[in-house]
Amino acid sequence: MGLEAVLWTLAATFFSGLQVFFQKVVAQEKRGAALNGAFMYGLSGVAAFLALFYYDVPNAWVWVSLYAIAGGVVHAIGNYVRIEGLKHIDSVIFFPLNKVLGPLVVLVGSVFILDEHLTQLQLVGVIVSMCVPLLLISTSERHRQQNLALGLVFLVVSTVLTSISQILTKLGVGLDPAVFFMMGVSQLAGFVSSGVMHTRSTETISALKDRRDWELGLIAGLLAFVSFYALLKAMSLGQLSIVYTIHAHYILIPIILSVWWYGEHINARKLLAVCISFVAIGLLI
Repeated sequence: MGLEAVLWTLAATFFSGLQVFFQKVVAQEKRGAALNGAFMYGLSGVAAFLALFYYDVPNAWVWVSLYAIAGGVVHAIGNYVRIEGLKHIDSVIFFPLNKVLGPLVVLVGSVFILDEHLTQLQLVGVIVSMCVPLLLISTSERHRQQNLALGLVFLVVSTVLTSISQILTKLGVGLDPAVFFMMGVSQLAGFVSSGVMHTRSTETISALKDRRDWELGLIAGLLAFVSFYALLKAMSLGQLSIVYTIHAHYILIPIILSVWWYGEHINARKLLAVCISFVAIGLLI
């Protein structure tokens, strides 16, 4: 993979990690998942459409729009389910399992749908990457969870949906690398979906008067814009199977921040996982 694709992937990984940590903050403070999602998709979508004043609309805008809408809706549902899941189990369990299952779904889709091919060294890198999350969990974590069974259900549903959204996004970017257009349409679809889920949930409109919800929403929108733009640039330059596997290492950021901020459990195995993740990324590059 080229240097530019690597740098965009690493940037997406860092900012996605920060974005997901603030989703943990939303869950920890028992705030509305759909409302935060609406802020995130809406603000980043508006920013992307404003950028279109300086860029042309792609020739294949119809098909790009369809993939973007599908990807945005699916990702919005997955994002909502993820925040709900984080209300039941710790991030040190949720994100590692998420990033074992997610790359598997994306890898299968990349090979059979996108017709991508991996070198033997890259395949080893994928396998090593999937071992990293497994080091982050242990059976001792079970008694710390509020509702492990329900949290795991949310985990599987969220992971499959967000992985499918990545494949749909790659298909759209593959037609035309018009990143801001793809981003704007996708985020708009996510905004509408989150708004619908907000109106159908137990979240009340009074949350809009809460300054804290606005603060977390603005942070979510800013980080979503930067991380999604970087990820789309990486997708347009490199293979999805490699980009997404490297990108999956962002789980280390919210885990480390959750340990520091909320005092969640950590041990030597988790520290070892950080070291191994650098080896895995090196093999993939």
